[in-house]
Amino acid sequence: MGDDRNRNRNHWLALVLVLGVASCGVVLARFGPAGFDPPLLLWFRDSADTGRIAGPAWLTEFWLALTRLGDTGPRLLVASLLLLALLRWRRWQSALFSAGILLSGILLSELLKVVVGRARPQLVTPLDAVGSLSFPSGHALNSSLFYLTVALLLAPVLKQRGARWALYAVAVGLTLATGVSRIALGVHWPSDVLASWILAAAWLWFWFALAHRFWPKALVLSR
Repeated sequence: MGDDRNRNRNHWLALVLVLGVASCGVVLARFGPAGFDPPLLLWFRDSADTGRIAGPAWLTEFWLALTRLGDTGPRLLVASLLLLALLRWRRWQSALFSAGILLSGILLSELLKVVVGRARPQLVTPLDAVGSLSFPSGHALNSSLFYLTVALLLAPVLKQRGARWALYAVAVGLTLATGVSRIALGVHWPSDVLASWILAAAWLWFWFALAHRFWPKALVLSR
C-alpha cells in the first residue's frame, strides 16, 4: 500500500520539480545571470580575446563537433532507427512511450523558451548559429532525454552488468558533453544548461512514474 502511494505521488513531484526549475528561469531572466554564470562562461575563453576559445585552435572544432550530437537532425535519425527497431521487435508500446518522451521534450523546451523569455548571453562572442531564446538549452534538454531514454530502456536487456554500466556511462557522457559544448561555444549561460539537465531528469521521472502506474507494458524492455 505504501509503495502504491509513493508511486502515485512520484509523477506529481516530478511536475513540481519542472515548475520549480521553470520559475528559476523566470527569475534569472528578470534579474540577470546567476553568480556562477559569467566566470564559467569566461573560463572557456582566451583572457586576451574573449571571442576565442582558450587553447589550441582545434578546440573550437571539437566543441562544435560535440554540439552537433545534440542537433535535431542526428537525434531524429537515430531516434527513428530506434523506434523502427522497437516496432520490428513488436514492442510498439515501448516505441510509443519513447516517442512520447522525445516529442514532449521538444514541446516542453519550446514552451519554456517562450514563457521564460531569457536572452542569450552577450558576454562573449557566440561561436555557433542560434535563432531562439536561451532558457532552457534545447540541445542539453533534448539530447539528455534521448540518450538517457535509450539507456534506461535498453540497458536492462543486456545480460552483463559491465555492459549495462558502460551504456549508462556513454549516455551520461554524451549528455554532459553536449551541454558543456553549448557553454564553451558561448550560446548558453551555464545555468541554462544546468537547468536543462535537471528538467530532463524530472521529465524522465514524470514519464517513467506514469508508465509504472498506468502503462507497465511500455517498460517491457526494462524488465
